[in-house]
Amino acid sequence: MPVRPIQFDDKAAFFVDQQLITQSEFVADIKHFQSQLHQLKPASQVVLFHPDTYQFAVRLFALATRGHTVILPPNGQPETLQIFLQQSAIFCGDDSNLLFTDELLNIETQPQVVNPSTTSLTWPSESMVVFYTSGSSGQSKPIVKSWHVLNRELMVLSSSFELLGRLTFISTVSHQHIYGLLFRLLWPLANGHIIDSTQLQYPEHIAQKLQSCPQAVLVSSPAQLARLCNDNVLVTQRASLQWLFSSGGPLNNQHSQTLYQQLQRPITQVYGSTETGGIAYRQVLDSSINTPWQPFSGNQLSLNEHGRLLLNSYILQQKNVPLDDTAQLLSNGQFHLLGRLDRTIKIEEKRLNLDELEAQLIKHEWVQEAKLLVVPAKRVQIGALVVLSAAGQQHLDSQGKLATNRLLINFLSNRFERVCLPRKWRYIKALPYNSQAKLHIKTMEQYFAKPE
Repeated sequence: MPVRPIQFDDKAAFFVDQQLITQSEFVADIKHFQSQLHQLKPASQVVLFHPDTYQFAVRLFALATRGHTVILPPNGQPETLQIFLQQSAIFCGDDSNLLFTDELLNIETQPQVVNPSTTSLTWPSESMVVFYTSGSSGQSKPIVKSWHVLNRELMVLSSSFELLGRLTFISTVSHQHIYGLLFRLLWPLANGHIIDSTQLQYPEHIAQKLQSCPQAVLVSSPAQLARLCNDNVLVTQRASLQWLFSSGGPLNNQHSQTLYQQLQRPITQVYGSTETGGIAYRQVLDSSINTPWQPFSGNQLSLNEHGRLLLNSYILQQKNVPLDDTAQLLSNGQFHLLGRLDRTIKIEEKRLNLDELEAQLIKHEWVQEAKLLVVPAKRVQIGALVVLSAAGQQHLDSQGKLATNRLLINFLSNRFERVCLPRKWRYIKALPYNSQAKLHIKTMEQYFAKPE
């Protein structure tokens, strides 16, 4: 694969609050923010969270080009941010959910210096970005990515997908995760496109945004795209859509076909993970055809003796990286996915480990034991089997199930996003262990087989 250095394209721009911010203004804002970093020691670790893509980008490049390691929390929930600030007492970004103490350094409060006149800036290459994702052990684990790795991934994307003209990238996913960071920020920034800074929440917002974008790229997720199928408000604006990307979980084949027929553009699905980056892609046009995955240039897949996928990755510069899926390999190098191996699931494109959610639930004083499972339904739902403590049982008896549900949901929402929380709750006297002290999935599913 031909290698070219990643750098700012002078045509790149941001669309912020209905105003266009040019690449030179972006670089000037980065320089201005760097003037506030004088208290940081070399190669500091900084927690960065900001919901606005432009404000996030300014801080990311200001830190990365000074050699600082940037730690990205998956969300801005108060308890999540407090956990991350135990790893580094330096915070940068939107601090509306935080209470700062003398031990914490908020870069945003540092004195400002006169804005430097230079607008030249090199692309990051030497520092690190740390993502966090749920591992099979149930504990959130850090995934450290060097800018060398991120830049190789950008080169792979540029060689795989042809972006003609000057496109506006709009998105329903967060830049705090690797998919959003690459597809909605870094890739368009390096190739001279326009980046809309707002994370769009509803189909109506996408349709409204397309009215002012003659050529657009939509970066989205399966759950958000699936909602369009029944009442697709984008049909009248479909001429503006040049590319539609989906990642973070599997997109239903029927949804893919329906959206293709409605929008006259295929959905480009991307298969990968935080650890590996992009692995493969495909476009499903006909749900009756089992469309295989095409590895990105430089990637090769194989299977071990258990049918587990192994990746030889150009992006990682590693061989035989074990993946969390089983697959069927085809003679041309393409493959069909067969299923995941561990308890890490995707729900509404959020990666969630059930062990981690269980561990948090058990921390509540009203919960003695708990077991979570995926409840069979049209959409992925989590069911919670809970054995209450004496105090919890007393509350259930006096206040009722709905109030108890609400209290435990609010407790979990300090650590997890609402979409990841259990939808169905069952309070039982004891978990159904068998004689080998194992919990049987089918037995647990019976608790949710009938509505209450």
